[in-house]
Amino acid sequence: MTHVPVCPRRQSEAGFTLIELMVAIVVIVIGVLGMASVTATSIRHQDMNAARTDMAALADNKFEDLRGFAGAVARTADTMQLVPGGNLAASVANYNDAVTERGRTYTRRWIVTAGVGGTRSVTVRIIPPAMGPRTPQSKDFHTLITM
Repeated sequence: MTHVPVCPRRQSEAGFTLIELMVAIVVIVIGVLGMASVTATSIRHQDMNAARTDMAALADNKFEDLRGFAGAVARTADTMQLVPGGNLAASVANYNDAVTERGRTYTRRWIVTAGVGGTRSVTVRIIPPAMGPRTPQSKDFHTLITM
């Protein structure tokens, strides 16, 4: 029986094979693409939440404006905003405006109805600008204002 000696690997042959390197690159690419997807989704959600926050703040600002007019005795164009009227579906004079917040222009429409005990029931609709698929829906906000 002849014994064949096994040659030890030379130092230059040590390392990774081409297939091992390709598998490692594929794993890294999948990880990077996953992180990019998560980042894009986070940015989209952040934009939507910022728009919703802006909408709530704009409605609150309008309510505060109208509350400020409630105590006025003289009838001016501003106090006429508390006379029952308005429309949420279409813009009506003295019952709509456009406000810019964070570079986006929102439309505010409101309707005023007579409430109990001399109050006014006010509904404000905030209509966001078109932002493509990230556009939030219009939102209605309600309050009572004491005259």
